[in-house]
Amino acid sequence: MFFDLNALFSLTVGIGAVAGWIRYKKTDPAYRPFILLLWAGLANELFSIVLIFRGYSNAFNYNLFVLAEAVLITRQFASWGLFGQRKTFPLLLQTCFIVLWIGDYLLRGEMNVYLSYYIIGYSAVIVLLSIHMLNHVLFKEPGMLLKHPVFLICMAFIIYFTYTIITETFWVYGLNKTTSFRIHISELFSYVNLITNLIYAFSILWIPMKRQYILRS
Repeated sequence: MFFDLNALFSLTVGIGAVAGWIRYKKTDPAYRPFILLLWAGLANELFSIVLIFRGYSNAFNYNLFVLAEAVLITRQFASWGLFGQRKTFPLLLQTCFIVLWIGDYLLRGEMNVYLSYYIIGYSAVIVLLSIHMLNHVLFKEPGMLLKHPVFLICMAFIIYFTYTIITETFWVYGLNKTTSFRIHISELFSYVNLITNLIYAFSILWIPMKRQYILRS
């Protein structure tokens, strides 16, 4: 029953992915990395469900997804103008993610285990970038925040990746010894995943159809 519920919640990312696909050609190009991120997430969830249903681990494809996720989110922040005139900084940050990913893989020696150190590291960076982006939105962008796609997406990032850090820290330091505790952590993560996916879908509705400057100086 838990597997079915978790699978159902994880597939809600498809709501935003489909809505983004319908609007893709008319969408402001500054938001396209985010739409690609939703499609990458949907593909990962579908593949993971098939593997787990057949009794296999989804660690391999999940490890590939979290690398793509970090690269796409960095590109999204760059598209929003977060890094200003520092044109090489996004590329440097993406390179750091790749190096950290490779380092964690070499440390573990296989791809069929989750790269928890990398996941904690890149999740922390995304949370910090999201907070920084929110500061720009709050002080430089007028209007209703609940209709501001950047605000909604960054809030979803903060919620999701903060809980990811907590969850992965439990795994790294062995704080999940009991079965009941692991189940509760996984159940809560399913609801966090559901909430963030619904926020993503809602944010798609407010993405501008024509190019607008995200930040104003």
